[in-house]
Amino acid sequence: MLDLPMNRIIIAFAVFIGLTAVIRHVMTRQPVVEADPEGETGHIAPNRALLAVICLIGVALAGAALLAFAHGAGVAVLGVAGAALAMTGVMVTAFFPYFDISWDEDGIEGPTLLLPPPFGPKRRKIFWEDIEIAQHEQCRHWYLEDGAGNRIVWSFIYFGYPALIKRVEEECPWLFTKTDRATKIAHDPEAIPPIKRRFLRLNFATAKST
Repeated sequence: MLDLPMNRIIIAFAVFIGLTAVIRHVMTRQPVVEADPEGETGHIAPNRALLAVICLIGVALAGAALLAFAHGAGVAVLGVAGAALAMTGVMVTAFFPYFDISWDEDGIEGPTLLLPPPFGPKRRKIFWEDIEIAQHEQCRHWYLEDGAGNRIVWSFIYFGYPALIKRVEEECPWLFTKTDRATKIAHDPEAIPPIKRRFLRLNFATAKST
């Protein structure tokens, strides 16, 4: 495939556009869409401009591979075309609103998986007081989980995710503080006994953009 000059031009152009889009995504910030001035409600979604560029790259690679196959390249090149088209199909699913995340004064609603149909994403709402785990995976995914194992998942490709992390810190301080709240409440005779939680503490600030 690389012996064809046109294929080289197509691949080089696709890589250039992709790198430009990634750099722009890293160096720019798109504010979270707020539904009210106080910030009680909010909404974030994947960076669909970046996803569109990735889809264009996939189509360009698939086209170059098919062109090479038409000029006598091996079956392996046809496999490259199929893989590029499959990747593009997966990215296209992210344009649907079921990948969006929204929150209000009661809780947060969003996808439980970042996988395309039929494996995902299922949507669910979790109330703030039910959240017991906040985790940042090494693969750059974040998730919140309640006691029943229900999750809300997002990744770095979501523009506005630092605002969501900040809201989680405000609504779920027990996930971020080392203070023994039970000890403080024990000295208050009128306080409601604390609920025993099984949660994994995580400082989101280490992964938060500024």
